Amino acid sequence: MPLKTVSIISIALFALLALLHSWLLPFSADEAHYALYGKLLDWSYFDHPPMVGWLQSISLLWGESELALRILPILFSTLSLLLLFNLTRAEFGEKTAFITLLLFISAPILQILPFGMIPETPLILCGLLNIWIVKRIINHDGEQISDWLLLGLILGAAGLSKYTGVTLAFSTFIALCLHFKMRLSRQTGFYLAVVLAALCITPVIYWNVNNDWISILYQLDHSAGKAEYSLQAAATMQVTQLASYGPLLYVLGLVVIITLLKSKLQNKVQNKQINLWLIFALPILILFSFLSAKGRSLPHWTELGVIFMMPLIAQFILASWGSKSNNKGKKALIIGLASITLLLTLVVQVLLTVPKIQFDDYSHPLADLKGWKQISQQMQQQAQPGDSIFIPNWSHASRVAWYARPLPVKVLDTRFDQFDLWFGSAEAGDSGLVLLHASRKGFKEKSLAKFEQCEFSSELEIKIESSVVNYFKVYRCSNYLAAIKE
Repeated sequence: MPLKTVSIISIALFALLALLHSWLLPFSADEAHYALYGKLLDWSYFDHPPMVGWLQSISLLWGESELALRILPILFSTLSLLLLFNLTRAEFGEKTAFITLLLFISAPILQILPFGMIPETPLILCGLLNIWIVKRIINHDGEQISDWLLLGLILGAAGLSKYTGVTLAFSTFIALCLHFKMRLSRQTGFYLAVVLAALCITPVIYWNVNNDWISILYQLDHSAGKAEYSLQAAATMQVTQLASYGPLLYVLGLVVIITLLKSKLQNKVQNKQINLWLIFALPILILFSFLSAKGRSLPHWTELGVIFMMPLIAQFILASWGSKSNNKGKKALIIGLASITLLLTLVVQVLLTVPKIQFDDYSHPLADLKGWKQISQQMQQQAQPGDSIFIPNWSHASRVAWYARPLPVKVLDTRFDQFDLWFGSAEAGDSGLVLLHASRKGFKEKSLAKFEQCEFSSELEIKIESSVVNYFKVYRCSNYLAAIKE
């Protein structure tokens, strides 16, 4: 069977597996948050540009179930994977493209991300299209105005997807400068692309102008993080990346980056195609490594940068395997790293498809997904006219707001966020249902002290076999006093 056919079948099976998980699993906090974006459409939002919400509003046309809202992200992820395969195949050959495909579908975290609509979902497709159009512009030496216009649209779409889409603009500028050098300033198409990209992001600017620039200020503050740098936080981020993407991608990615940068410093002849992928990968990886030292990092933030590295890692694996020199050490390293990665991925797949595995109380890896739908619907039934739902922590509010809609959900912390824009802030005299969520340390019942009177209303304990996964308590509280800092 031709390798291309095997690759297409692999992509199709990967998409079908994502559909299975979409049917089995309730929303994560992020998915529920962005589903609310689609339900409560706006020109932009507090924490992200609007693309993810606009896309979810399309999904809502055919249903509001988890499966219905996951069809579009699975389609986007499948298109991204096909584009990655075809770009790699065109530049490096079919074998490299097939290994790139295997690297993608074997990464532990990529068993989960492709079926959820998050800002990275459209951003990744934009990023791969960005490389494709930059290559076209370079191959045509900038003579096709249509290429420049497509570049502007793609960069604009990236800007509408996530603020860190600015890294694509930076990488594009560097790649074009390296090719055109001083001639870039004389390219009419370049200026058209800049203007078109700027026009595309006007909804974000418009929304921020009308909301006192709160989103931009939040992003700047979020990026600034803590005042001091923390080596421990940076090291934690690297360990998280190692576990999330697997040691094969992580270790070989570092080896490839070091090898290519060393060759550059030694003025060795560089492959321009490899350089282009590296130009797009490094800004993302460096940015989030820097932010992690300031205490700001999540594993999926580097997803696009890791994907840009995959063809280069695949090239390294092929070169190590096909070399006639004695490369037994490299081969053993690759086999060992691949084995550990596949084991991690198998564990993730087992947990996703067979969630009945028992863990210690409050230790189940999928605990964050369990029970939120049930408790939200339970509160929806208990609510009285005029009630709000109060949540101590903003990170727990999204699923309650989605599953208990249209009840307003107000957050009891002092942080201003999207929920304040949607439902208003908790005000003196407010009454309603307060949801407490237990962790290993128990319930944070001090949130009840923010009300004049609270009475226990109901509870819900989620178990797998005999172990407690999640535990919720609902209180009916009256006369909110004031915002008390935690």
